[in-house]
Amino acid sequence: MTFMVYLLVLVPVLFGLVFLFTKEKVYKPLSYLLTVVCIALSVVVLVYGPQSFQISGSTFDIVEGVIVVLEFAMTAFFIFMSVKHKKTPVLLLSIVQAAILIYTVVFGEKEAAAVINIDRLSIVMLLVINVVGNLILIFANGYMDIYEHHRNMKSRQNLFYFIIAEFLGAMNALVICDGLGWVLFFWEVTTLSSFILISYNRDEEGYNSGFRALGLNLIGGIAFGLGNLILSSEVGITTFSQIHDKGTASGIYLVAIFLLCIAGFAKSAQFPFQSWLLGAMVAPTPVSALLHSSTMVKAGVFLIIKLAPAYANTWFGNCIALLGAFCFLLCSAIAISQSNAKRVLAYSTIANLGLIISCAGIGSAIAVSAAIILIIFHAVSKALLFLATGQTEHTIGSRNIDDMIGLIKVAPGLTMIMTFGILSMILPPFGVLITKWLSIEASAANPVIVIFLAFGSAFTNIYYIRWINALLAAPNKSLKLSRSVDRNVYLPLQVLCLLAVLTSLCIAPIYNRLVSPEMDTLLHAKSALTVTGETVFFNAGTFNNTLVFVSLIIIVLVYLLLRGVLSTKAKVTGVYMCGENNSLEEGPDTFRVADGTYVKAEVSNLYLKNLFEEKDLSYVGYLISILMLMGIMIGGLL
Repeated sequence: MTFMVYLLVLVPVLFGLVFLFTKEKVYKPLSYLLTVVCIALSVVVLVYGPQSFQISGSTFDIVEGVIVVLEFAMTAFFIFMSVKHKKTPVLLLSIVQAAILIYTVVFGEKEAAAVINIDRLSIVMLLVINVVGNLILIFANGYMDIYEHHRNMKSRQNLFYFIIAEFLGAMNALVICDGLGWVLFFWEVTTLSSFILISYNRDEEGYNSGFRALGLNLIGGIAFGLGNLILSSEVGITTFSQIHDKGTASGIYLVAIFLLCIAGFAKSAQFPFQSWLLGAMVAPTPVSALLHSSTMVKAGVFLIIKLAPAYANTWFGNCIALLGAFCFLLCSAIAISQSNAKRVLAYSTIANLGLIISCAGIGSAIAVSAAIILIIFHAVSKALLFLATGQTEHTIGSRNIDDMIGLIKVAPGLTMIMTFGILSMILPPFGVLITKWLSIEASAANPVIVIFLAFGSAFTNIYYIRWINALLAAPNKSLKLSRSVDRNVYLPLQVLCLLAVLTSLCIAPIYNRLVSPEMDTLLHAKSALTVTGETVFFNAGTFNNTLVFVSLIIIVLVYLLLRGVLSTKAKVTGVYMCGENNSLEEGPDTFRVADGTYVKAEVSNLYLKNLFEEKDLSYVGYLISILMLMGIMIGGLL
């Protein structure tokens, strides 16, 4: 079984090297093979359950030496790229990181062995990474050729597939390592990978966004490194297991935990670090989906959940919960005013990560249970939406929601997939809504958090329902379609739709096998949540998700049978331009302005633009989140 765990790391790494040095014609079969192997390995780990073992002796010495060399190589690369592109802030951060690395190697505590600890949270992460992450890789098979063709780019898919595979391998390693030093190394590998992937286009916009992501994640990496130094030298802690055993943090120990939480906030793009995730939208859609749904951002919340025993039921933990709830509310509000579908999904991602962090900060068994379950459901639904958005952009040439009006008329299959993905984020019996219900229940003792979560959930419904309205409305203009259909694109979309249903139906085995026992290990507590068969029981009442699924199916069947009786075909009239009838040559959707020129009429976002203006709310977010971070540290020490 130990060999299987090694393969979860080594297989993606080796496949990545094959991608790098082979011809493009083998990328697709290789990606399918990698997907099958990684999913099979993660399922085997699930079947065998939690396990722990050590890497020691000469094997440990070799691996440790390789890690040190690669750490210095990554830091040198960051410095080189910063100098080359004249990015002084990133250069300074890279130098600071290099100094911490040198000090750690020369003066840090030397370990005799490394512990691999696969607990149930690690198993959840492995399933998310290897199932959702590899489905995204399959989607890239049908996406990247068109993407590079539209941008007249010379193909760099060997680098693309190489980095994606190494990225998945690093994430697998990150979630199974118990030693904080090794976790930090793989943490930085994901930072390097994200920089290369975000700047994939090698244009000014791509490099600016890539360096922004690199800079903000370097801040997190520096905080992680400093936290590790304090823990090892002042507290004598070098592993997650020791943090769990030691319990509630105080004094210098709390400072170290705070620094690790800063790293988690940066990786999860919480305010004030959120801008890197928004900038990542310039990358190809598979990159956006990979960073936002299943892997990199989940590393941040994974870290914060693992640290929960050090701050559960403390002032520090309550402040983390408040900060996460604030980010959930604010980013949900900002998303309402966005028209770019990718930006809507980006803010939605930041919001849901804030919700996970809020649950972790609350620290009760039911709250942390909700956080872990939400990692699963959010990864599936959000990956589905990102990939569907990317395919929609290739289909109609736009990612603007207002340009998707009437998509149901010209691309009904794609529209229904996207609509299903949206519904899986906001409606029962899908898991995302159930976990939001659980989070509100868990926060009942803190009315401020309850208000933040309730309003944030309401704002979520607004921007998603607005999106559905555009998709299912009658078209107000003709949509020019690209009729190319690739099974590599639609197969992952269909599988993700199926997973959204199956994971929601299987909430009982997911909770009882993976989540509830983890509460005993992580918090030494029992959750107030009980899941029996298809019914969820907790303090506020019960929820039978199977019954709701059956009801929804009946409603859909009734609609299909009666839609011709209960409704008539919509009558779509021409565009009326207030009596202006002399623009027939230019088209019916143009009008003449005062200087005699013709202007095309455009339908655009009218959803509370002034009230939820992105720039103003972002300033508010920066100010409040920085003050809250200061309050967390000061209040925790007092």
